[in-house]
Amino acid sequence: MFTPRKIADNYREMINSIGFYPSMLAVVFLLFAVFTMSIEYTEIVKTIKKYLSVVLVDSEENARTILSTLAGSIISLTVFSFSMVMIVLNSASASLSPRVVPGLITRKSHQMVLGFYLGSIIYSIIMLINIKQLDDNTVAIPALGVLFSLIFGLISLALFVYFIHSISKAIQVDNVLNDLFKHTKNVIQQIITRQQQHKIDNFPDFEHWYSIGSSTEGYFKGAHSDKLCAILAEHKIELYIVVNQGFFTVKGYPFLKCNHDLSQDPELLEKLLNCFIFYIEEYISDHYRYGLTQISEIAVKAMSPGINDPGTAVKAIDMLSILLIERLKISDTNYSLKHSDGSPLLYLHETSFDELLHDNFTPIRNYAKTDGYVMTNVLEAFKNILFIAHTNDSATKSLFNYLTAIVDDINEHISNQYDRKEVTNMLKAIVRISPEQGEQLLVRFKHQHENS
Repeated sequence: MFTPRKIADNYREMINSIGFYPSMLAVVFLLFAVFTMSIEYTEIVKTIKKYLSVVLVDSEENARTILSTLAGSIISLTVFSFSMVMIVLNSASASLSPRVVPGLITRKSHQMVLGFYLGSIIYSIIMLINIKQLDDNTVAIPALGVLFSLIFGLISLALFVYFIHSISKAIQVDNVLNDLFKHTKNVIQQIITRQQQHKIDNFPDFEHWYSIGSSTEGYFKGAHSDKLCAILAEHKIELYIVVNQGFFTVKGYPFLKCNHDLSQDPELLEKLLNCFIFYIEEYISDHYRYGLTQISEIAVKAMSPGINDPGTAVKAIDMLSILLIERLKISDTNYSLKHSDGSPLLYLHETSFDELLHDNFTPIRNYAKTDGYVMTNVLEAFKNILFIAHTNDSATKSLFNYLTAIVDDINEHISNQYDRKEVTNMLKAIVRISPEQGEQLLVRFKHQHENS
């Protein structure tokens, strides 16, 4: 039985497939081939052909040779291009992070190129089978169709050059990081803009709202907010999503709260639950924390013995610091507005700043704790965040709690005096931003080393 949720899941899986756009373009070329054959022998087209005779074929043998060559050549380009895609995905998974693979698969430009190849092949084959003997012993040659096939073949060659250039750039770590950074920052900026346009200071007391359990198990990824808010507005109710995006829920887990008791209205409850999305892949468009996670994992991968690229790790750390600074502008409770009076219908629990620090810097700290260069840059990243967040008491507290863990790791694993001097200088820079807490951190750093 196809429920609305299953239909939505199948639709999402289909549009995120590497074959979606190629399939759509293949259908477009097929329809264009049918259209071409339907007008090929009309009087107006015959008149046009007289003016294009220089570029039109006039013999059966030439037409078959051209079309066969084009179809075979483009098939070779397609095979090579698909092979390149698989190599890139395998390389990205091995050297960067498996989590970046869905983003590379769904890159529309590559899918469009592959779709154009498939469409050109289909078009050439249809033109080829329409070269046939007529009753009066003449041969019907779709000259206009052959011309279009030749044009598509030339365009395919140009697209092949573009494809090789693009696919070679796609695997470069700097380009991957820059794309992740820009995309993640844009998603954060969209949330900031929405909250600034409709600023809300007073939120309801969600503790007294009625809990709603999940009807399925899986990773919670978000909701169809437009459809959900339309239902909420129609029934004049409000919802609060308790869990973070990416949280794994089991059937019956209370991941929602409602300001009305819906236990006696199972039909409405089912309509609401069908608006929520559960799947495995992580797309930045769903939530900015997936972008942060992917950047963090690239940094960890760069520190692995097989790759050993601390420069990439440092660049990823700097990007994380900028994105976390942007995150400070977002309220911990997010919301979607659909009421005519501007009040929210749907409230979302944002991942806290403290959780983001833990989730993204803990893997880096564990893998790089013996590397003085990387750990110094981690301290510098925290110094930069503190420079912006020093007036935010909650964020400052989270930052110094985590800085304590960093200092403890440095004391335990880095004993070289030169590296420790660099760490000391960075801690002194933190003291200049937050004198009292920074001084305590500096004393802790020196005292633990003296005791050891």
